[in-house]
Amino acid sequence: MIRLKHLLLALLGTLCMSISSASAAEHTFSFSVLEIPDIQRGAGLAIIMRTPSGRTWLYDTGTAHPEKLSSDGWLAKFNAGRDVVAPALKKLGVSSIDGVFISHAHYDHFGGLLWLKDHFTIHKLIDCGYVFRSDNPDDFIGTNKSELDHYDQVRDEFKARGAHITALAGQTLDLDPDLKIEVIAPPRSYFQDPKIDTRQKHDTPSHFLVNANSLALRIQFGDVVFFLPGDIQTEDIEANLMPFVDPAKLKCHILVAPGHGIHPIPKAFGEATHPEVSIASVFPRYARGIRSTPDLKKLGTKTYVTGLNGDVHVVTDGKTYEVTTGRKDDAGAKEPAKP
Repeated sequence: MIRLKHLLLALLGTLCMSISSASAAEHTFSFSVLEIPDIQRGAGLAIIMRTPSGRTWLYDTGTAHPEKLSSDGWLAKFNAGRDVVAPALKKLGVSSIDGVFISHAHYDHFGGLLWLKDHFTIHKLIDCGYVFRSDNPDDFIGTNKSELDHYDQVRDEFKARGAHITALAGQTLDLDPDLKIEVIAPPRSYFQDPKIDTRQKHDTPSHFLVNANSLALRIQFGDVVFFLPGDIQTEDIEANLMPFVDPAKLKCHILVAPGHGIHPIPKAFGEATHPEVSIASVFPRYARGIRSTPDLKKLGTKTYVTGLNGDVHVVTDGKTYEVTTGRKDDAGAKEPAKP
């Protein structure tokens, strides 16, 4: 009888240890930057975040451009929401999305949402509320006014059902018990044109000012910090972001390279963020020529590029993290990136 009692206690202890180990293994936060194919329009960014409590958050939804002449309604018959994000969510067993953060109103960041919103339950849309306005047609060269207006329409759909949140610098978003989400930029007054006259001709205000006012987030799980700055460009990081924000707020372990990593990393920004890992979302045609990579490597940062590495996944228990990729760095094309 005593032996049986000891055996039962031993089995019970083993069972408890197994349950405890399983619980510890499940208490992780996953952060996946998906590879967006090259359809000759925008670079694209789509991130899936899964929290221990089972919540699903997206930061941007990848590329899609409406196309009347295409049989499926999308340029190159591609919509990242349908063709990239949805299959990834299906593998995770996700049927509804707790919220979508949209960094800014360019199709390579919100295009996938145009499909996702009609095929998934999305409980919240979070953006900074920025609307670019101008009476000068030249200000819309490169980014058509219709593109920006289209996002305004999507935002209004979510507003109409009380599912929209405007997020601005200084706010802490109480959206998930597992995460600390802090808005770093833009400010309530939004960033203005720094009047830098070195921008290329196609880089008009409908492009660079919308990029500059990307929703920048600091996301923390346990001790591990992720920084997502959107598409803010070098000039605007230097002229607007760095003078505005406390550099201590930028320190992170994992950085999503601003502007797909295409542009150089300003020295002050690099020193402030000093990431251990950076992830750039850009296709193979530009992947080896992006200018952020050498800047970040000088800091000792391990750099990943979706066009070379495929999907990049970070899994953390809040103390340590592990990075895995869809494939090893391949040969890729060596065409220099264009700003």
